[in-house]
Amino acid sequence: MLLVPVLEEPTDVIIKTTSAALCGSELHRYRGHSKVNMQPGYVCGHEGIGIVHEVGSSVTKYVKGDHVIVPFLSSWLSLSKTEMHYPAGFELTSNRYNGAKRAFEHTPRDQWKGMSIAVICCGPVALCSIISAREYKPARIFAIDSISNRLEAAKRLGCIPLNFKEVDVVAEIKKATDGNGVHAVIEGVGLSPALETAFDIVCPGGKISSFGVHNADLPFSAADCYNRDVHIQFGRCPIRVVFEDALATLIHNKDLVEKMNFIDLVLPGLDESFEDALKRFERGELNKVVFKPNGPETRLD
Repeated sequence: MLLVPVLEEPTDVIIKTTSAALCGSELHRYRGHSKVNMQPGYVCGHEGIGIVHEVGSSVTKYVKGDHVIVPFLSSWLSLSKTEMHYPAGFELTSNRYNGAKRAFEHTPRDQWKGMSIAVICCGPVALCSIISAREYKPARIFAIDSISNRLEAAKRLGCIPLNFKEVDVVAEIKKATDGNGVHAVIEGVGLSPALETAFDIVCPGGKISSFGVHNADLPFSAADCYNRDVHIQFGRCPIRVVFEDALATLIHNKDLVEKMNFIDLVLPGLDESFEDALKRFERGELNKVVFKPNGPETRLD
């Protein structure tokens, strides 16, 4: 039986979802990598957009009919002195924009024209990181993955594709950079082997920005980082800090994003077709699956 939400607090907002997407981070739980204990009734899901259906009496920022993005974490607009909550992120732009932004921070934009970077994972959200990284005009971008259509998409964005199942990516990158490694790595897998690769290919004094959802221990030590002077940053996207810049980047690259055709399956509802889509997604046959939980005709416009 479908539960229809009702307003419980004057600060509540009810949103009618028009579209929701299947994210690669769901695979951590699907494959059993996550430490979250999934019992029957556990609900996965994020990456939603929709229309405000009802608002509580204390809500002033939104009105019925507003078009909204539903971030993957809760975000508090007001904090007490003893409460701190991580701001939420917007998956296809802000979070991946933030992954790229952190990799380029504190280095003047014009200096990146002679530098190289690498992106580990070429799924839709990582490709958005590549689009964001292109704004800094680095000399080269290496794209690492094992799925051919993803690598081809990265190549269309001007990257040098490397299939880690076919070549030794560490050796290839070291060879291409005169043994130094790249100046920045954007890691979007969330698994220890990917993070180890990031550490192996970054140059001394380089930067690693990881937005992958990690569930295991670090594959290197604090001493390793100290001796290499590697700058590493993890974490979710601080949406309220980067959203305006991320949106501007999206608008600036709107035509390019549309040409990339990230979405390759749209399901008209939430039914048994979800199971097949999840299995195909897990096998790498699909890049981005979108669901229309309120029917295929539910739109924002």
